[in-house]
Amino acid sequence: MVRSSVDDKYDGCRDLMLWAVDNMYLYDELNTNPQFNTSWNIAGEKAKPSIHGLQKVHSMAIYVYTSEKPKIYLDFNRQVRDGRYNYGTTFQYHSLHFYLTEAIKMIKRIQKTCMTTYRGTIKDYDKNVVNKTINFGTFTSSALENRNIARSFGTKSCFVISTCFAADISNYSVFPEEREVLIPPYEVFKVTNIQTKSTENNLWCEVVYTLVSAGVESDLNCKLQNGAKSNMRSSFSAFNCTSGKGYITLYIMLIITVYH
Repeated sequence: MVRSSVDDKYDGCRDLMLWAVDNMYLYDELNTNPQFNTSWNIAGEKAKPSIHGLQKVHSMAIYVYTSEKPKIYLDFNRQVRDGRYNYGTTFQYHSLHFYLTEAIKMIKRIQKTCMTTYRGTIKDYDKNVVNKTINFGTFTSSALENRNIARSFGTKSCFVISTCFAADISNYSVFPEEREVLIPPYEVFKVTNIQTKSTENNLWCEVVYTLVSAGVESDLNCKLQNGAKSNMRSSFSAFNCTSGKGYITLYIMLIITVYH
């Protein structure tokens, strides 16, 4: 299990986090991360229309994640995988993490069934994990139905994945032909089988792991709100009493962030 990841799924604090992202995190992260700023602006022009009830920011987040120019997903995945102790401080992608999580959940309300997907990699992984529970520790791309697409990303270690919390994002991806299914960092899996080419000559990768969804696990669920919930509720009350000047509430949020 990857225990260092940012696996917040915002259950019970979605509205509070949405407000914080829209009024604070997105603005700050766009101004301090030039590559993210560039990618976000491109997505604003090219993101695809929603057919799942997503808002434009959700479609933009998927576009940013799947884009190759710039390759935001490389830095983003690294920070999500290792960012547990930086979450809420120097973690640079609170907004993208939230919007992607929201997008997956919203699409999943329509795509209600579990799916079998395939993932290929160029890495070696522990083979002593049969019957153990694992997670990927970040947002993880996989291919729906076609393992040849998965093979194009690597044949060292591959995965056959039965996922019940991921979403088919191909309608919003820069590369819809890849039929990408995006697995959230909070989904966990049981390893039910491991096959190796040394014993099966016709195997499609050197090592193939079979994973079955075992539910979700979110160590950081609502971490950013748990300590400041009462203060943030007060901020909402203050906002509701103003004449709609969002900068007043943003100022309150900044005070909470600095002094909490």
